[in-house]
Amino acid sequence: MRRELVGLLGLRVRRFEYGTLMGNLPCLQHDGGLWLHRPGRVTEYAGWPDGETELRVVGGGHYYGRFLLVPLPGPLSPEQDRLVAVALAAQAGAALDTAGLSHQG
Repeated sequence: MRRELVGLLGLRVRRFEYGTLMGNLPCLQHDGGLWLHRPGRVTEYAGWPDGETELRVVGGGHYYGRFLLVPLPGPLSPEQDRLVAVALAAQAGAALDTAGLSHQG
């Protein structure tokens, strides 16, 4: 999956982190949008932000972790590529759920 995400989104760095939701990172959403939610404020991005962006991994309604993405600077990848990346994360979540691994939540 690493190669697919790197190729689709033009990433410099990509890693998977098991665990609970924490931090305040921009998040690649299931609709392909890139948002940062803060109390009282929501920011939508038209380009990749500096630093890490998260792509959450959920399977069977359970949160398993997130891919932490560091893309190259510039405009967002095409919407179709972002939707494929979201589908890959969902596939990873389904595999983790099927394997019966413990989840957070």
